[in-house]
Amino acid sequence: MARRPALLAGALAVGLSCAASAYADPAYEGWLLRMGDYETLANVWRADTDSGDGAQQERLADLFLGPHARAAKARPFEGVHNLYWAALRGRRGAVLRLADALDKGALGLRKRPDAARCWAQLPATFDARLACVRLTEFRDPKARLGCGDLPIARADGRPLDGADAARICVATGTPTLLEPGPPPGPETVRRIRAYARHGITLSVTGDVYDPAFEAYRDRFNRTTVAALEARHGRGYLERLEHEVDARASSQ
Repeated sequence: MARRPALLAGALAVGLSCAASAYADPAYEGWLLRMGDYETLANVWRADTDSGDGAQQERLADLFLGPHARAAKARPFEGVHNLYWAALRGRRGAVLRLADALDKGALGLRKRPDAARCWAQLPATFDARLACVRLTEFRDPKARLGCGDLPIARADGRPLDGADAARICVATGTPTLLEPGPPPGPETVRRIRAYARHGITLSVTGDVYDPAFEAYRDRFNRTTVAALEARHGRGYLERLEHEVDARASSQ
């Protein structure tokens, strides 16, 4: 089966969260802590964070940003990424820690007092947190989170629909279009690069038809197009498509 993008993988993972949570055993976790086996503990918690568990994302952030990060074998930027995910899901401790890091320019984040103030107000809704996301920046481009790296679920665990997911992409500065098709060939790769030069990610999602995902993709793309045209004027994307297709076919 053709691969779906990270956005769809995240949405499907939310539906599996109950199964993944079966790995969470407080007695076992306590034993791992007493043994100092932080690497295994991190792997246990990752099973839940992959399913969109905000509480575990916050716990992983504490582990990876604390004194046992090396023992836990944290991947580069994994601590601050989990902190960011947990904050986007409305976890109070993560929100306040993210605000403090932005105020100081710590944890690989760019110093942004305006973003710090936004998070410090403890935004209570998804829309309010998206406003803070728009202000949040990383110092190191390698640490930057694209929209496909962010959790595809609301704080209550409900999956985001296509419109909400697209709004996350726009808020992170990575507007994305989902396009059906087989794995990219040379012409599609040229189109992907051409869109990227305009700051747009073209994500090829596979050639297997699924009604639920088609509805998701339609809402996602409609939302992205509306955001791009609000910024660049009506008909912007249609003009860009003609330009990109003409260049791709002439090469």
